[in-house]
Amino acid sequence: MTDTKTQTTEKKTPGLYIHVKVPHGKDTRIGARIGVGFLHSDGAGMNIILDAQPIPVNGQIELVGFPPKE
Repeated sequence: MTDTKTQTTEKKTPGLYIHVKVPHGKDTRIGARIGVGFLHSDGAGMNIILDAQPIPVNGQIELVGFPPKE
């Protein structure tokens, strides 16, 4: 049986750096970078890899993505 998917060991550059939004009084602020996002080649989504697990506030986690600086 032959595997039709090819696996590569090349490193991909993340499409987004993922930050968590944290409450700050009545407002929110952008917190620490906690992971990266790799955009799907068809543009229909992304894989997110988190290095930390954000603590939900009122049952919600709000993430913000920023493109890498060139």
